[in-house]
Amino acid sequence: MVYISHRWRYPRLILVLMVLELIFSVPALALFAIASPNQYRTSLWQDGYNNGFNSSPAQILYAYANYTPVSYPLVWNPW
Repeated sequence: MVYISHRWRYPRLILVLMVLELIFSVPALALFAIASPNQYRTSLWQDGYNNGFNSSPAQILYAYANYTPVSYPLVWNPW
């Protein structure tokens, strides 16, 4: 086969498996990752706050809404 550079024992089987993987992986990505990116972003941001790497997802918005100074974590602190 021209599409696969390595000489496989069953090149048609490999090609069929690649097509099946494409058929199942694209809809799975569309359903789980692309459909709700804000959910994953917020949960990762919250996990970073729990481990001390960044601020809480609600901290900056809360501070700006109540006109209080914002305290940034050491990683994001410019000085």
